[in-house]
Amino acid sequence: MNEEHGMTAAPNLPLGPLTLQDVTALAAADDQHRYELTEGNLIVMPPPTWRHQEISLLLGSWLLARGLQGRVNVAPGVKTADDERSGRIPDLVVVKGDVSPGEVWLSSAAVLLAVEIVSPGSERADRWFKPVEYAKVGIEHFWRVEPDDTVLRFQLVDGAYKEIGREPLDTLLAGEVPDLS
Repeated sequence: MNEEHGMTAAPNLPLGPLTLQDVTALAAADDQHRYELTEGNLIVMPPPTWRHQEISLLLGSWLLARGLQGRVNVAPGVKTADDERSGRIPDLVVVKGDVSPGEVWLSSAAVLLAVEIVSPGSERADRWFKPVEYAKVGIEHFWRVEPDDTVLRFQLVDGAYKEIGREPLDTLLAGEVPDLS
């Protein structure tokens, strides 16, 4: 590790496009970053901020308290293509049913809701790239939490997300879970 700059040496990566198994191995060896994969290309992200994680915890706790036990988790891997070369890590997901406890990369067909929390450095990915990828693989609901704590809720309509609601995070958390059917 280069202590002066707080950097680690680059891992020994395969010469060709990476797979989700490669990313899983990288993540197992490095708890300081989060890894995603787009068409075999590695995306490395720093750990989320305190507020980012707090919002994940608040939303997750709220969903759990409203009957979604066993269907909510923070930062799981989600396959975003039919092959092993693309996967994202939404900040929070709600799945349609049971998931194997050893599952690392969920099938997109298992995901009912993907939530992204916009943070410095992830603005474009969270607002533009990820929603397009999630829509393309058929994830029915997408929520985005903006830096001002506004929650934008989208539903998949004819292959694209249509905004169906927008409210402050505190207002959302004070009510019941919006319809996810």
